[in-house]
Amino acid sequence: MKAANYLNIIADQLHPYMVFLLPTGNGILQRDNTPCYKARIVLEWFKGNTDEFHLMSWPPNLPDLIPIEHIWDVMEWQLRAQTPLCPNISTLRDRCLDIWCNLSPIMHQKLVASMPRRVAAVLKAKGGTTRY
Repeated sequence: MKAANYLNIIADQLHPYMVFLLPTGNGILQRDNTPCYKARIVLEWFKGNTDEFHLMSWPPNLPDLIPIEHIWDVMEWQLRAQTPLCPNISTLRDRCLDIWCNLSPIMHQKLVASMPRRVAAVLKAKGGTTRY
């Protein structure tokens, strides 16, 4: 993804959602070190919007602990289980949206609640491999 596209998603979709969901500005955005996330135009935009939410620090070699990765795995599994295969991008989008909208809120809560255990496991492994 190009930095400009990522910035459009952040500015047009995530930012209004965060302001609505967390009007006191106490939201934290967790992201990895994908190049478009660290682009100058993106970082400058975040500097101008620190009142709404904050960026979580993410060291360059930290293992992937982002809970959304588990959700992507669940979505991929459910998508691959559907037949027939998606004949076009429109069908793929519709199926992904359907799966996303029907994910259990409990799964999201469990993933967020697992973060202290995930971080503790990484610390114990001194940045090495964990079960996460």
